[in-house]
Amino acid sequence: MKCDIPAPLERLAWFKDKLSLRPEEEEKLDEFRTILVEKKETFANYFYQYFYEISETRLFLEHERRMGHLKAAWAHWFEALFLKDFTESLLVYLWRSGLRHVEVNVDKRIINLGYSIVRQFCQEIIRKEIPLSDRETVMAAVDKMIDFCLLIETYAFVEATSQCDMEVVKGISHQIRNPLTVIGGNIIRLLRNEDPDSPVRRTYEAMLGESRRLEGMVADAGVYSEMFEKAPEFSEVLLEELISGAFEKLRATKPVDDARIDTNLSAEHPNVRGVAQDLEIMFYCLLENSLEAVDPKNPYIRISSKLSSLNSSFVEIEIFNNGTPTRQEDMDNLFVPFYSSKPYGTGFGLSIAELAARKSLGELRLEPVPGQGTRCIIKLPAPPSGRTNMN
Repeated sequence: MKCDIPAPLERLAWFKDKLSLRPEEEEKLDEFRTILVEKKETFANYFYQYFYEISETRLFLEHERRMGHLKAAWAHWFEALFLKDFTESLLVYLWRSGLRHVEVNVDKRIINLGYSIVRQFCQEIIRKEIPLSDRETVMAAVDKMIDFCLLIETYAFVEATSQCDMEVVKGISHQIRNPLTVIGGNIIRLLRNEDPDSPVRRTYEAMLGESRRLEGMVADAGVYSEMFEKAPEFSEVLLEELISGAFEKLRATKPVDDARIDTNLSAEHPNVRGVAQDLEIMFYCLLENSLEAVDPKNPYIRISSKLSSLNSSFVEIEIFNNGTPTRQEDMDNLFVPFYSSKPYGTGFGLSIAELAARKSLGELRLEPVPGQGTRCIIKLPAPPSGRTNMN
């Protein structure tokens, strides 16, 4: 699969800044760059021979289409690394190298091993050809450069792999959605011609229920994959707005107003920090789950918030419902995609909610309250100290 993801230069520049060489390291490395660059062909041959001795990678090398192409590419990479500092063109080159490894299906463990070999090769040159007085400084500089390369490689590899996986999920969802729509429409037409007491009608109704469950599952899988794929954008947001927005969406499909709902949000800590769109989806899923779980004879939900007593950097939100407490043995499975204890559940609601919490650097857990119901505890980052109101 062709991976065409632009290099995130701003992010890579941030990484570079965090791993940047100290002035004395850069100055000392400049004195000896030529020694390293001159070893590019030696490196390429050494690298090739090392992986040729490994049976899993030998097969790949033996099927190389253009003889010597890999050696030339590795020599060029080694030269580019030490010829000059990390320019924008070099960052793009390293990024594309990571994408290419996904395209040709190179095992990430082999890539990590490769960078270990690069490090060992460079250390051997430094020990042999650089004066003892300069050796430690040059070694530190080269280590930082290799660490930076590995970071770019890993970043590109993860981005490309995730994109490929998400494309498959999206493709499957699209291909399933259309047939399901046709099936559901035909079942509805068949139902119109059946007597209300007909056994065939009950069969059709069961089929329609399963069809709608699958449609919901496809839709939820799309929400999950999009949330997983999208880079987080953090902001401060009012808890009250998130919860109100979630309730507004729920009213379109759920009997929200049939339940008694008590809300007691902290006036001192009204805001949280996170990905606003994801958090609204999270509250939608959690409130939907609570509405489906309440005692049908006396539906009750309580929503409250406070600053966490264990860590003042987090706001703790509790959503309690008075339905039958969740069984302890079910707790481990509740956040697993496709697992559902409801007849027509998609098994994605709590998975989506947990992903949203994690993307906002928070956490989420469910706790049974014996004899009373179930409570959901959400911990989300609080705004920096002293900033409790929206800007």
